[in-house]
Amino acid sequence: MTYLDSPTVDQWHYVRWTVLLLSCLAVLLVIYLKSSDPYGLFHLTLNKLPGEDPDAEPKTEWLNMGYWRDTDVFPEACRALALKLIKAAQIGPGGNVLDVGHGTGESLILQLSDADVPRPAHLSGITSLKSHYERSGKRIARLHSKPDISLYLGDAIYRPDIQGPHPLDPSSSSEPFTAILALDCAYHFDTRKLFLEQSFHRLAPGGRISLADICFSKTALRSGWIRFFVSLCALMPLANIVSPEEYTRSMKAIGYDDIRFEDISCDVFPGFSRFLRGRGWGWAVFASVIGWLGQSGMLFIVISGAKPSP
Repeated sequence: MTYLDSPTVDQWHYVRWTVLLLSCLAVLLVIYLKSSDPYGLFHLTLNKLPGEDPDAEPKTEWLNMGYWRDTDVFPEACRALALKLIKAAQIGPGGNVLDVGHGTGESLILQLSDADVPRPAHLSGITSLKSHYERSGKRIARLHSKPDISLYLGDAIYRPDIQGPHPLDPSSSSEPFTAILALDCAYHFDTRKLFLEQSFHRLAPGGRISLADICFSKTALRSGWIRFFVSLCALMPLANIVSPEEYTRSMKAIGYDDIRFEDISCDVFPGFSRFLRGRGWGWAVFASVIGWLGQSGMLFIVISGAKPSP
């Protein structure tokens, strides 16, 4: 359904009960996933292809919603979204790249081995889950790749009260990054704005940040139901629920220029939802939630910006 400027009582009644039902289903799904997969490896089953040995590990370990324009295969769609993000960052060979929220390392492996991706001279990654950090390290070690690699375990946001090295530490003496990537994860950060600020300070002049991210149409935000639903299900911090215009203004205020924005919702949500519906009841519930949010004004975007050169 779409929101109208003057919804009728019946329409509001329908929206209210739809939101409540989907909220309950989403909460049940979160409980189910946490109880059945406490270490954050549920995505491995999503990477399994038809005909593969069910007892063997999948060939890929992607963890994003994918870009489904030219495929209906999950790993291919996930790779396509990662490539789109890298292209938006204008990454060239020999760069110093930071990959934030890399899951179990598939996006790192892409940058170290894929023929369509320029090789960095140094690649850093940070993830908040210990299981992802350890698994990424083991997978990358098997590549025997030449670029210098640094992996960090911690939150995407640098916090002075937390001990340990962090790639966004403003006092770091390490080389600034020529590119910072956030593939389908920044809407979870507490907060995205703080992440963008810290990233700006750690970018080299002329370097770019690129995010595959979620925002919401102005119409959706005016309704109030989106904020209620997201808050109830703890999908993201409320501060991250912004419109494209607010997102762009925030980046400009921080200091980014050459900000580029692309709405790719129609090539993300429908394909991802179709894929999930074939993965069992739990994923079908999640597909319904994604479908409703997409119809109600949730947007999937690729946005990038540069730190000005002197």
